[in-house]
Amino acid sequence: MDPGQKDLVELKARYEDLGKARALLAGAEHVATARQVDTYFSLGERRFKLRSIEGAREGQLVYYERPDVGGVKESRVLLASIPDAPAVREILARVLPVKAEVRKTREIYRFQGVQVHLDTVRGLGKFIEFEKVLAGESDREAGRKQLESLRAYFQIPDDDLMASSYSDLLASG
Repeated sequence: MDPGQKDLVELKARYEDLGKARALLAGAEHVATARQVDTYFSLGERRFKLRSIEGAREGQLVYYERPDVGGVKESRVLLASIPDAPAVREILARVLPVKAEVRKTREIYRFQGVQVHLDTVRGLGKFIEFEKVLAGESDREAGRKQLESLRAYFQIPDDDLMASSYSDLLASG
């Protein structure tokens, strides 16, 4: 795998009671809380965004491939750190149409080897997301089972599972 590439399994769902989620995460490592702005650029079915963090000049370019299905799904992510996010945003916005700008407060936890995000997204509501980086092909099924187990632990019903990204929800809403 390339240094900037990650293969992972993930699950995203609506989750209005973040207090309950925090209680269920008791004992987890709180990694960070950040206010993020993800600027998505239109590339057809592909997803490409610039992530910037409030108060920081640096950012990340993120390209990812993921099916639009609810529940646990696999995705391939390519990441590149950039030293000057505002300048890169200005350049990209001149070359590619901006699809959506997602503003969120993200609480990041590490729980049972899984990165857990508690997101409050402006204009959309509250969400929980699980991401498990796969060590290799043999890790795929175990990763899926682990996220399904976390889904049960957090009591996430089928109706709350998310198939699309925040940018798709903002663009369609």
